[in-house]
Amino acid sequence: MSYTQNPELKQRMELAKTILLDTYKGFEKLINNYKVNLDTPEWDIICFHALTKIMAKKQKKEKWYAFWSKNRKPLRFENFNYRVPISYYTFCCSDETSKYFLEILDYYNQNNQNLSWDIFLQIFFDYRSKIMPKFNKLEFLVFQTILREQTLSNSQLLDKLSMDSSNLSKYKRKLKERHLIFEGLSLNYSVLDIAFYGIVYNVPLSSKIDFFKELPESSFLHSIYTSHSNSQSVMVHYVAPDKPQVRNDLQRLCDDVNERNDIISSNIFRFETSSRLKSFNFANYDYKNGQWILPYYKIISALEKEKTAENNNSLIISEFVTTDKKILNLNKTGIEILNHLLMHNEMSINAIKKDLNISEKEARKHVENFRKHQYFKSRVNPNYVYGLSNLVLFVSKDPSEQLNIHQKLSIFPELYSQKYLNEDEEGLQFIIRIPNEMIFDCMNLFNSVFKHDIKEMFVINQMYSRRWLLPTDRYETVFQEWKYDSKDILGDGE
Repeated sequence: MSYTQNPELKQRMELAKTILLDTYKGFEKLINNYKVNLDTPEWDIICFHALTKIMAKKQKKEKWYAFWSKNRKPLRFENFNYRVPISYYTFCCSDETSKYFLEILDYYNQNNQNLSWDIFLQIFFDYRSKIMPKFNKLEFLVFQTILREQTLSNSQLLDKLSMDSSNLSKYKRKLKERHLIFEGLSLNYSVLDIAFYGIVYNVPLSSKIDFFKELPESSFLHSIYTSHSNSQSVMVHYVAPDKPQVRNDLQRLCDDVNERNDIISSNIFRFETSSRLKSFNFANYDYKNGQWILPYYKIISALEKEKTAENNNSLIISEFVTTDKKILNLNKTGIEILNHLLMHNEMSINAIKKDLNISEKEARKHVENFRKHQYFKSRVNPNYVYGLSNLVLFVSKDPSEQLNIHQKLSIFPELYSQKYLNEDEEGLQFIIRIPNEMIFDCMNLFNSVFKHDIKEMFVINQMYSRRWLLPTDRYETVFQEWKYDSKDILGDGE
């Protein structure tokens, strides 16, 4: 059936024509060849193919982004949200990737098979986990320098690079167009007088628990991560007021969930977010061929040293300066601006002014206050690919050892660490991104190095992180504090 016989699809195609212009004929041919229906895997593959053809044209790309995502709800797969076109930007939007997905359409079309969402999403996430971008020499140099310096400012980067401003701008543009780096914002929870809590459930492999249905609706629920490495582990994050009652209610929640589902055990952690450190180390990445060259002996050597100097190839960055002082001074506009920053993941005075309908003077006043008191911080991260797996490691070590252990583990491509409190015990959490093929060898190595100090260790297979926003309805501007009730975590049943 031709798309002209489907009124909704016909209307969508007419709109696509006004956006794609000179590349529309190729898009239309693919739609007809594969007899595509709206909002199917086939539709998304062809929309992605069209995106790769217009990546260099910013205005056209933005219009296509809006066209493709309109009226589309996210699909959840193994606790991961599949969103279009956001999920596709991790592919770096290359012709090679586009060709791979068109080959999938050819295969299923030639074999008269239906490409279901379940099958497609398995293929999609498997392919994404193996992406290894390639660079030229100067592009890779700029990439590494941006990560080390944590800035995209030409003036700051030129001090570290032997190139002129025009070349730097060119390579930065290429990195952005390929989505190999992205700039975002992180909130300083301790200054906001809210805490980051984690619950780790150790679930029998035979269990099929849907934690999205199991856990009560809560504006404080931040994210859910699942693992199927040694056993089935589920890590749930809550961002909630820094109050003892919250910790008590999380324990009640754990007890209820454990009892209903015969869960083996669970642990509750409260993270000291002001202690967060991160590091990036791409010295062992073969940028020409897109592969890791990280010999196992190097990792063993780094971990076995009693003391280690900071790895010359990585820069350890502190997210925020540690402070015991909580500076909570937000009015309604202030908290709306913070939510705007969270939603858009970037700082733009013009966007704040437009979206909140306030003056530029007022927008700047709030942002300057936020900067002064470290309410948020800009950060630059690499694209979430490079053939890496996420290993989560909790060790009951003295928190004063954080920097020394982090320095040793900074041999790995990416590393995040922070202190935690578990009941009356202090320790350290590490999230380590490790080349896929080395993950189980490294788990065995960590068992040998940290021995009985390991409290939890698992590989994150999938994650679900909704667009979390500050729970503005729970903030009392008059008293400058977060309102909290047990129902906020335990639900109405309690």
